[in-house]
Amino acid sequence: MNGKPNYQHYSNRPGQGGGPPRQADANSPSVLQEILRAVPEFIDPVQDKNGQKLVDAAEKLGRYLAKNMTTSQVRNLFMAARRIGDSANWQYEKNLLRAKFAYNAGRFRGGVKDFQQIADKALQEVKTKEQFDRFIDFFEAVVAYHRAAGGKE
Repeated sequence: MNGKPNYQHYSNRPGQGGGPPRQADANSPSVLQEILRAVPEFIDPVQDKNGQKLVDAAEKLGRYLAKNMTTSQVRNLFMAARRIGDSANWQYEKNLLRAKFAYNAGRFRGGVKDFQQIADKALQEVKTKEQFDRFIDFFEAVVAYHRAAGGKE
């Protein structure tokens, strides 16, 4: 042996027979699963008092979506959600927002579908106005991290 590690037995690098195993990156489907599992915690202000879980999930999702969704797609959905926050009938409009996300997921596919899954789960968890406001905060943070990660236009 010449002092170099032998990575020939690893097979997770497409097109190559060597190299160490890859760590999950921001484009990994496991990132989406991790965010989906975190939704009930970060939507609930009791479980996530300081908002750290919310911000962590938003950063991961924003980075993921930067490669899979355009800025205008994210922004259009955000503006639709934000308008609901000021409505007296926010619970009804929240349910309609789920339909709007589903429509866009079917229309655009790719990252929109991934985002729709997370948004839908979050909106199902929302039971109070305070939780809806946290959803809006999460969404706003996703938009910011999407932009910071160089989201395409």
